[in-house]
Amino acid sequence: MIPEIQEYLKKANPDFNSGFALFCKYSKQQSLMSWIGRKRDMDMLLYELRKLESASKPRPNPDADILHIRFNRAAFQESPAAAAPAPTEPSLAGIVFRTFDDRRTRRSDLPEDLQKVYDETVGEYRVRRGYHEKMKAARTDKDRAEFRQQVLASEERIQAGWSQIDEYLSGQEQKKLTESFSESNARSYISKALKEETLSDRKRAGVRARVRALRVNGCTVSDEMIAALQEKGLL
Repeated sequence: MIPEIQEYLKKANPDFNSGFALFCKYSKQQSLMSWIGRKRDMDMLLYELRKLESASKPRPNPDADILHIRFNRAAFQESPAAAAPAPTEPSLAGIVFRTFDDRRTRRSDLPEDLQKVYDETVGEYRVRRGYHEKMKAARTDKDRAEFRQQVLASEERIQAGWSQIDEYLSGQEQKKLTESFSESNARSYISKALKEETLSDRKRAGVRARVRALRVNGCTVSDEMIAALQEKGLL
């Protein structure tokens, strides 16, 4: 049994990011990780987590299991190389990479200097993917370890690029709010955002900007709101 997955599946309203982190930690199916992360398919994520939990329990007759998959089988068919046992050292289990499809940041919204950062960051995804494939194909632990470091270094460059862009977008939101601040509008925006399951980067920047605007203008931010913002990683 896998206690972490058990606890997650018991939740009344499990969130996607926590579940996806568990799937990346315990699954060895890279193709499914990529697909689920890109599509953010909650039904598929729960289905795969239940499979992992079920597979971890003792079975008197494992050959009796029959899997009925309601998705396109061709999309998930494993190649011989992918089906082989994954190396134990080193791995990327537990590391959740941000995907470009999830960003939803428009290049045209950025100034020229940040458009260059945007292009470099997007290009870095191909670099990271290339090192990841080399890591999986490496024959020795030493080679795998070297390629793993390259993957992580590439991920750091991706995060650094998005951080620059996020800071700019947040600043733009803050500028708009400073010019025309409304406490009721700010609180309404934050409350609606907290009810959404997933938030775009622009929406996240908007929430952070409005929280700052409330504080700058001497408005009270309740402990309850702070806890909700922290839970979604917005503080």
